[in-house]
Amino acid sequence: MSLEIAYAAMGGDLETVRGRLLTDERIEKFAKIFLQDTSMQTLENALEAGDFAEAYRGAHTLKGVSRDLGFTPLFNAAAELSTALKLDDAGVPADLARVPELMPAVRDAYTLVVDSVAII
Repeated sequence: MSLEIAYAAMGGDLETVRGRLLTDERIEKFAKIFLQDTSMQTLENALEAGDFAEAYRGAHTLKGVSRDLGFTPLFNAAAELSTALKLDDAGVPADLARVPELMPAVRDAYTLVVDSVAII
């Protein structure tokens, strides 16, 4: 599958990534490296354990990587979750009550990106 088809399937921003990474080969390389990224698992495990600092780290990492690779739906979902999980000075997430409603969008966007990248 071509990068164009994969990025269209996931609703990504290939043109912006091309401007940043310059070659399709480089984009493909980094997109495939994303398949080995453990940030989603870190996020899920941390939420299950109630480790909000680690959950924030996982969400924030997903946000950054997805921004850099033009995975727009995942970036948007992870950014919202990251904001909700951001800890205040006392170590309390900004909006913990929203996390259960935000996680399905993160999971769905993550699965879409993984499925799209897996067939490049």
